[in-house]
Amino acid sequence: MTLSDLAAMGSFISGVAVVISFVFLGLQMRQNTKAVKAAASQAHTNSFHELAAHLIDNSAFANIWRRGIERYDSLTDDERVSFVAFLSTLFRFFEASRLQWKHGQLDNEHWHNVESNIRAAAPIAGVQEYWKLRGDWHSAEFRAWFESLPKNARSIQYPSPKRTTGTAPVQ
Repeated sequence: MTLSDLAAMGSFISGVAVVISFVFLGLQMRQNTKAVKAAASQAHTNSFHELAAHLIDNSAFANIWRRGIERYDSLTDDERVSFVAFLSTLFRFFEASRLQWKHGQLDNEHWHNVESNIRAAAPIAGVQEYWKLRGDWHSAEFRAWFESLPKNARSIQYPSPKRTTGTAPVQ
């Protein structure tokens, strides 16, 4: 083999190595993108759980929430502050979720779950009262989207279950 042949073979091997490097780099980027999306999804879920914890861990606030969504005007001034502050935080979460989804940072399945929550909340009387007060705090695009959701009448969100133990119903 001549020196010229060795140089040609070295050039060919270098070219193959570069192609293999690009393929490997592409695979690594794809894997990294999946990992980043999974981490974002988990962080998103954790944020929602932190919001829900206010209702789960605080029975006084759970009472405010239940009464507020049914009849906003049944709340005292101080309870309204808590109710509106919670809904402001919740709607900031919803708006951020929509923005993340639109930018491809939240997968479709995860967005579908969030969107289902928003659609369920949209017709609730207390949520509608909040929206009248604070809807203008949100982006024009989010406002237009939220306001396009159906606002059909809805039954009480958290009815009291009637269970029986023995002969008398327990409430």
